[in-house]
Amino acid sequence: MQHRAGVTAPASIAAALLCALACQSPPGTISSGGGGGASAGGGGATGIAGATGSGGYPASDGGAPSVDLLGAPLIFAPTHNGFDISVALRSGDPARLQARVREQGQATWTELGAPTSTPAADLAEWTVSGLRPDRRYEYEIYTDRPVYRSSVATARSPGTPFTFAMVSDTHIEPRDPIPPGIAVAGDDWGFDEATLLAVSGDIAKSHPDFVLNLGDTLDFHIFGFNRPPPDGTWTRLGYLDYRRMWSDTLGAVGHFPVIGNWDGETGCFTQEEIKRSLDQRLLYNPGPRPDTYPEGGGANRDYYAFTWGDALFIVLNVMTYTPTCHELAGNPGLPDDWTLGAAQLAWLERTLESATAKWRFTFIHHTVGGKAGNDDNSAYGRGGGQAARVGEQAIVHDLLLRYGVQIFFYGHDHVFTDMVVDGVHYTEPGSAGAPWKFTTSETGYTDYWPDSGHARVAVSPDRVQVDFVAMGGNVLTSYGIR
Repeated sequence: MQHRAGVTAPASIAAALLCALACQSPPGTISSGGGGGASAGGGGATGIAGATGSGGYPASDGGAPSVDLLGAPLIFAPTHNGFDISVALRSGDPARLQARVREQGQATWTELGAPTSTPAADLAEWTVSGLRPDRRYEYEIYTDRPVYRSSVATARSPGTPFTFAMVSDTHIEPRDPIPPGIAVAGDDWGFDEATLLAVSGDIAKSHPDFVLNLGDTLDFHIFGFNRPPPDGTWTRLGYLDYRRMWSDTLGAVGHFPVIGNWDGETGCFTQEEIKRSLDQRLLYNPGPRPDTYPEGGGANRDYYAFTWGDALFIVLNVMTYTPTCHELAGNPGLPDDWTLGAAQLAWLERTLESATAKWRFTFIHHTVGGKAGNDDNSAYGRGGGQAARVGEQAIVHDLLLRYGVQIFFYGHDHVFTDMVVDGVHYTEPGSAGAPWKFTTSETGYTDYWPDSGHARVAVSPDRVQVDFVAMGGNVLTSYGIR
């Protein structure tokens, strides 16, 4: 792999914080601002109104719908026979919404009716069931006229090829008011938003079944280094802005979250502080429930597993179950005191022990240990495969070897890199928002790409191909396993 020179952020972190503190107002009520234009339209989104909310309807329809969407719907917990839909509103009553679904190519809709639940004043959710695997299903959200239409894939059966995508470290800050449509503000936070918007469009072009975000979805630098927000309204605003910047791509792919160190659920916070962000994640960035898949998972939907085609996907949470703080120079902790906690580690072993899928992948924000370019960054969990034998990661690594896990995917270091340790790929898919690109002195990597972008993974019964895709679509490098 070729080493490329690092890049610098468009402004220093200190300058970014000063701008953020000067420009940000306290969180308030739901914005009633109008929608903006949609763009990517990936994976089958038709853009009836797209992410435009009330836009795009002729006057002969009797005017715009009486609800205004904030971004595209979020599709979560897709299975062989269904999926869940989360719709966020800028304005209007979510209880007025209706939904329907049909297999792509068919003429007849199945009515889903009113939302299965309205878990917040600006949210509507539907649980769709009774579908068939290996299909793409159109869904439509409407009131007395259509509001949004797209399509989403149900889980693949063994033997069926598919593609999925990964992003990491989007670092989206909370904004109030949230800008209209997909508008990007002209400040330092706009870099993260514009990057995610562009990467989202790149992802849409390959029509993946789903996308995983490997953590640091949000960013709370305005409150200090790795500090929790003062209340959950900030987390809500962050997740809404995150959903907005995916444009229509979000409405056409299943979305799976991973917990990162900037997402407000770090284990050295108090339970009350963690709950501020946990509650909002369950509302605005939901993932699978413990009973969604046979593999199960944690009660807080922060670790889980599922099978798709010939692959087992295991999502882990290194942040919430580590009770010690790791705040770089301020309070670094130790490289070997990271932990998954006894319950999660035992669940991981049970899940691997009972696995039958040919391909086996794990996903985590960073290794359960660290070995990087210096002591502070090692304690901070940097270093990827360099940390394979550090602390609890050594136990995890032995499990990977014992049960045939081929790839350990992680984020945190904001670069593209891959390292093979004892035949296991430790693979990082770059960053899809954060402007900070860490160098060899911080990470210890000698081979890496600092470009923003995403990873595209094609899975078939006899091969897995991983592509590192820079923002704009250029493939930096690829590798395959058989």
